[in-house]
Amino acid sequence: MILVELNLIDVLVHLLYFTIPALVVFGITYFLMQKMTTEQQKLRILELKKQQNSEITPIKLQAYERLTLYLDRISPENLVLRLSKRGQSANQLRQELTQTVQSEYNHNISQQIYVSDESWKMITAVKEQILNTVENCYAECDETESGPGLGKKILRTLMTENTTLTQRAIQLLKKEIEIAL
Repeated sequence: MILVELNLIDVLVHLLYFTIPALVVFGITYFLMQKMTTEQQKLRILELKKQQNSEITPIKLQAYERLTLYLDRISPENLVLRLSKRGQSANQLRQELTQTVQSEYNHNISQQIYVSDESWKMITAVKEQILNTVENCYAECDETESGPGLGKKILRTLMTENTTLTQRAIQLLKKEIEIAL
């Protein structure tokens, strides 16, 4: 038997011949697997977002449609024409206007989750402005004023504005829809 005398340095050098390439292969494999896993996660997230958007987009569009209809229904011009009747007192018209605006708002309140905060704040501001306009015009009426008389005051007040708040809010909703699509 031949005994080969190896010194410690030779043993370490031979170990490094095998260890260094193994570590390099392991490092490259780990890096590539990590990158592949990250890309797969990104693809899954993208697919989920596409699926969510395809399900939510029709609902969002419906919400924008409903809010546009709401704004149209509570525009003072439409409200006065729809609710003003002969033989009606100014107080009765004021109550009907206020009740209609509030009930329409309550009916559409759930739509706020589908629109931006800015749009919802604008819609709430429009509602408040309409209610304030009704109250301010009513305050100018005397006790014997008729409902149609109050309606005329509301319409005269609106004529002084170039664009009404409802029109501006509808324009904002249209811009949001364009961005969303």
